Amino acid sequence: MRNSTMIVQTIRLTAVMLIGVMWLPPTIVGTIFAGTTSDVSEIQRLYDAKEYPKTLEELDRLDHEAAGLPDVRRLKIRTLLRLGKPKEALTEYETLTQNVKQEDRLLLREVALGFIVILTNDMREQMRGAAYTALKEWHSPESLSFLEAGLTDQSGLVRALAAEGLANFEAGRRSLKFRGALEDQAALVKEAVLKGFIKSHDASVISLIEPLLKDPEVRVRVAAAEVFCHLKRSKGCDVLVRYAKAPNPDERTAAIRALVELQATGVFPILKEASEHQQPSVRGAAATGFGRLPSAEALVILSRLLKDPLPPVRIAAAVSLGKFHGLNSGPLLIKALEDRDAAVRAFVIGALLEHGERYEVVADSVWSLTNVKEPAVRAAVARALGHAGETNRGSAEAALMVLVQDAVPRVRMAAVRSMAKVEGTGVQTVLRGALHDEDDAVRATAGGGLLTIFSSNE
Repeated sequence: MRNSTMIVQTIRLTAVMLIGVMWLPPTIVGTIFAGTTSDVSEIQRLYDAKEYPKTLEELDRLDHEAAGLPDVRRLKIRTLLRLGKPKEALTEYETLTQNVKQEDRLLLREVALGFIVILTNDMREQMRGAAYTALKEWHSPESLSFLEAGLTDQSGLVRALAAEGLANFEAGRRSLKFRGALEDQAALVKEAVLKGFIKSHDASVISLIEPLLKDPEVRVRVAAAEVFCHLKRSKGCDVLVRYAKAPNPDERTAAIRALVELQATGVFPILKEASEHQQPSVRGAAATGFGRLPSAEALVILSRLLKDPLPPVRIAAAVSLGKFHGLNSGPLLIKALEDRDAAVRAFVIGALLEHGERYEVVADSVWSLTNVKEPAVRAAVARALGHAGETNRGSAEAALMVLVQDAVPRVRMAAVRSMAKVEGTGVQTVLRGALHDEDDAVRATAGGGLLTIFSSNE
């Protein structure tokens, strides 16, 4: 009875206090509740004015309760990202999700991008390469400004990655900076720009590329001819056919690949002849080309190339056989799981998964190859698992979980990229966890993976 009386008194006292507050003048009520609001509004003003160091300083001065408000924490996350501190931003983001009990996909997307952007100005070429690879694979118009900036990088390889990324968009292909890269000193960059023009039917580029038909670099001359052929200019097609029969292996290889990409008529006999060439690079180009021309005759030729003396040719043959849906290439690939070369076996795994074979067929090979000493082989296995179809996703994801924890960064990077392709149920959690990796390139790759899966779900 005494407890009941105390409860009633407490309720009455609370009601009196609330009524008292209601009858206070508005200015006094505003003073009681508006302190935090006015502080945050001023901090927001600093952020909008791009005064990020001052913004962070003022955010750190807030009391614990105010600093823990979701919108305040989001403001701090974005401020940290503007200051180039994605690690700290990730920590704040994870605290936010713990408090609100749900993911903020838009904000996580910004955090993921932060781990990429910070590396675009890194002194190490490898790190910039990882960043621009992630931006290239993002396939979002938001990447255009970053990719254009990459065309001025001191590394030809990085500039080529930026050009390949810009080539994915009509706006990128029309960019003056992209077209200006035709004068780049690196053949890789000029080739990437020319390959980009093949993705459109813009005849205005003819005057730009005609001089490159006489470029000293084979790959540039062939790519220029490929654009001409793509635009239905016979001069380009004739040049490609001539190069495809040239004695120079580099010219021949590049031309064969171009003719296959263009799906040119009469390319099959050229591939058949090239499959018996003495140069391994030419045989490899032929093996790759047959992957775009599945037929019973191509199957016979690839079964022969699958026994080639050199591993790169056998790898090319296996990859092409994986694309032969509806043809009886499965038994050939299963037999190739016994290849004496570990790298070949890794690529065969990917071919079988792409062909739609059950994971049980490759399970033992996956397990044995994930324990070999050569990091390149483990990385190849990780890439192979990215070819798993929907029915094999769970098993592939489980295998990738092991490789994501590999001791070598390049293996972890390959596993992270495949994880994003597999798109299993726990992929987002794994990729977010990889943002904590000790290696900068792995973190950027994980960020790129998150951007990829978010874009595919939009």
